[in-house]
Amino acid sequence: MLGLVRLAVDAILMAEGAEREEHMGIKGLTKLLADNAPKAMKEQKLESYFGRNITIDASMSIYQFLIVVDHMGTEMLTNEAGEVTSHLQGMFTRTIRLLKAGLKPVLQI
Repeated sequence: MLGLVRLAVDAILMAEGAEREEHMGIKGLTKLLADNAPKAMKEQKLESYFGRNITIDASMSIYQFLIVVDHMGTEMLTNEAGEVTSHLQGMFTRTIRLLKAGLKPVLQI
């Protein structure tokens, strides 16, 4: 299951034009799985998940959006009170893309 979710998230990131940050997540997990359970991971197109539920770690996704905006040096979106809302726009956009691709995102908090 972990491999499926990671592949789905990687496909989404590539579709959004972002590169996966290798330092995020559990350090060395990809190599550990590749060395000890090579069949646990395989690349698939996003369309291959059509009609399926996929679980997304909401806290990690929110963190990704905040980091990407910060690293790109672009101005963060804020509400009238000055609170950062860039992560909300990112989550909304990603969710829409998943739904358009026929996936059913389930956000885990």
